[in-house]
Formats: sequence, C-alpha cells, structure tokens
Amino acid sequence: MTTPDVPAPGPAPIPAPLADWGTRAIGFLIDYAPVLIINGIFFNNRTILSFTGLIGIAYFLLLGYLDGLTGQTPGKAIMGTRLVNANGAVIGAGAGIGRKFLHILDSIVCGLGYLLPLVDAKRQTIADKVMTTYVVSGVEKRPFSFDLWVPPKQG
Repeated sequence: MTTPDVPAPGPAPIPAPLADWGTRAIGFLIDYAPVLIINGIFFNNRTILSFTGLIGIAYFLLLGYLDGLTGQTPGKAIMGTRLVNANGAVIGAGAGIGRKFLHILDSIVCGLGYLLPLVDAKRQTIADKVMTTYVVSGVEKRPFSFDLWVPPKQG
C-alpha cells in the first residue's frame, strides 16, 4: 500500500495590485490631518490638548474599525486603496483595531516599519506581516466627504 503524495504548501497568495508606498503615505496623511490640524491650533492650551488627546484615541480606534469593517479609512477611500487579507476579503472590525495597535511595532525603531513597503516584495509594514494583510490599489476613488468618516449601517 502506498501513501498518496501530499503537495507541499506553496506561498500564500498575494492580492493584486498592491498599493505603492507613496499612495499609502498620502492616504495616511489624509487620515491623520484632522488630528494634526486640531493639535496645531490648540498646541498652547494644555487643558484642551488633554481633551484632544482623548478624542485622538477615539479617532484612532474609529480608523481601525473602519479599516477592518470596510477595508478603507477615509484616506484609503480617497486614494483608491483597500486593506484586505490574503484572500482579498476585509479582515473584520476587531482585527482592524488590532492592526492599528500593531502599528506600534512599525514605530518602535524610529518609524522604519512604515518604510518597509518601499523594499518589501509584498509591500507590507510589520503590522501587515503580523496580520497577513495587504493594501491593494485599483479600488474606485471616492471624493472627499464627511460620510467617509461614518461607519456603514450594519444589518
């Protein structure tokens, strides 16, 4: 009796086309522009800055939620990119928030993890590698609108 040959697992599929670093960076700047503007306006007022810090944390969580639920933050929607897993599907709200926290790993070494997509064949940050996520391009670009910051209705 012979045993059947079991094929060796191949490399994980990579969704295509992957977004380039510049597009991702502009999307990031669009996402965090509201925080930068508010902090710039109130940088001399410690009381308001403490409050804006709390708002900043809530905003950070919202971006992770949107990223996981829809695959797009406002910056990604405007730039025509989407966050997906290896199968091309969205990762879910909880995983999206977790990925945002994992970006701490990208920041640990002077932010070099954010530059990793420049040299990585899969164009992933450290957080993307841990979560097995990809940022793909070719998604329809959406115009700027405050609706981009509103989570879609469930159900």
